[in-house]
Amino acid sequence: MAELHRTASERSTAIRILDGVDRLIGLICKSVVMSTGVVLLVAILIGVIARYVIDVGGIDWAEELPKQVYSWFIMAGVVLALLHGNHIAVDLIHNVLPRSGRQLLIVGANLLICAAYIYLFITALEVAEIAAFETNPMLGTPNSLPFYALASGSLLTALGALSLSIRVFLLGPEARPQGAAEESVV
Repeated sequence: MAELHRTASERSTAIRILDGVDRLIGLICKSVVMSTGVVLLVAILIGVIARYVIDVGGIDWAEELPKQVYSWFIMAGVVLALLHGNHIAVDLIHNVLPRSGRQLLIVGANLLICAAYIYLFITALEVAEIAAFETNPMLGTPNSLPFYALASGSLLTALGALSLSIRVFLLGPEARPQGAAEESVV
């Protein structure tokens, strides 16, 4: 009985740690989405005003800025989609498997996702190092910034997928995040 209690306690501790990791990743990504979303809207608004209201033909930095910020916005959204189960999935096989098969499928798929995104993280860092030698003419920022967004998003996606794998391994297939019903096709 003590062995069973210890195992449940260890699972509870692991789940609390995973919940904390997921909350931290979610907080980071929500902050990035909100801040980059505001920057994108302001830059586009300034560009529109300069082009059509003031009739100066546009402002160069306002046209360059979205190119640097957009990738951060998208990658943070990708991570949030993974954390909340709102990514694209085809559940045909999942629906016909027994509970243990669903659990194995979810764990295995997310471990593959984790490995793929770790590889993408490493590759994005290598490309960022190369792109760092070029700069944007108006902003003066290195062209590596979007690649760092890809690297950061890839690392957070890998962590999220690993967290999901561990959670489903410990608790079963019911522990995977379920996307919003209005975004699902059954």
